[in-house]
Amino acid sequence: MSDIANIAGNLGSSTSRLQRAEQTQPTPRPASSAPDRFGRRNVDAVELSDQAQRYADLQPRGDAPTTQIARIQSEISHGNYDTDTRLDIAMNRMIDNALA
Repeated sequence: MSDIANIAGNLGSSTSRLQRAEQTQPTPRPASSAPDRFGRRNVDAVELSDQAQRYADLQPRGDAPTTQIARIQSEISHGNYDTDTRLDIAMNRMIDNALA
């Protein structure tokens, strides 16, 4: 290590050098994860909030949406998706929502 420039007014003294802290042994962790009096645990844990659990339940399961997406993409590429009937339905829903 090197000297620190006269911080404590002791130029060049042996005490002006930074000393490395002695190595200490790590404190053993308790084997149980019982909460302390504040409800904290001594070990790392992941807890999902109620909102996160609800979002997890909303995730699509299975391949039903994938099949539907592939069908819609195929209809769009063949020009069969945008029809006058679908446009009328969409416009009526939009007007109903605007008036509500």
